[in-house]
Amino acid sequence: MITKLKLEQGEELKHERSRTKGTMAQTDIECYSVINSKGEVVGSVVYEDHTSLNGFKRTQHVTQKSSDGKIIVQESW
Repeated sequence: MITKLKLEQGEELKHERSRTKGTMAQTDIECYSVINSKGEVVGSVVYEDHTSLNGFKRTQHVTQKSSDGKIIVQESW
């Protein structure tokens, strides 16, 4: 997932929370803050890892947003 993101030099991810969704918790959701070198929050990242109950196919999705809500990266694989 980290290779899909556009982080500036000195920026890092800080894990904020995790949760699952679905009748059998088939989707894991991880939420991160993007922190700059000064310790300021400059964006957010939501990563979803879904396993289909029919056929057990795995789909991953990541969305990176700036602090003002503009989408920087939105990708599925």
